Amino acid sequence: METYRSAAPEARGALADELFARYYERVARWCYRFTGDRESAADLAQDVFLKAHRHLDSFQGASQFGTWLYSIARNESINRMKSSPPRATDDEEVLIDLPDLAPGPEDIAAYKSRSRNLHQFLSNTLDETERTVFTLHYGDDMPLDAITRLLHFDNASGAKAYIVSAKRKIARAVQRLSARGERL
Repeated sequence: METYRSAAPEARGALADELFARYYERVARWCYRFTGDRESAADLAQDVFLKAHRHLDSFQGASQFGTWLYSIARNESINRMKSSPPRATDDEEVLIDLPDLAPGPEDIAAYKSRSRNLHQFLSNTLDETERTVFTLHYGDDMPLDAITRLLHFDNASGAKAYIVSAKRKIARAVQRLSARGERL
């Protein structure tokens, strides 16, 4: 980021592109987890980077660049949710690295089905904040203190309180499913 600030104005565009390229995959995955739809996630990620590019000069460096970028992604995601509910599609593709041996069509279909079921389960079980904290912590391996700063939690326990609550809700929901003989 310091290189960007000290660069000549004509060189800043290329430096910004390089910086965004480093974070694109992570932001796109986060957007996918938030929307549950590949197309919506791509649109959302584009909006995140457009907004970040517009406000890049206002980045103060008080936090890591990734944290600042995730806060933009979070705000854009929440704004998008308020304006239109997430939609599920049949042609979802998962944004993960595939193993060396490509899975067959049955494996892909089963994975997509499990992915949709898990996304729906979390949506039905957790509130928006719990789902966001849970996804950032377990999906993106973000430390709880970073999530607390990112989401501007004022309570003493921060994101940890939401993880504890989410785990309890998930455990109860899994018990209810098991009692009915169902699985995720």
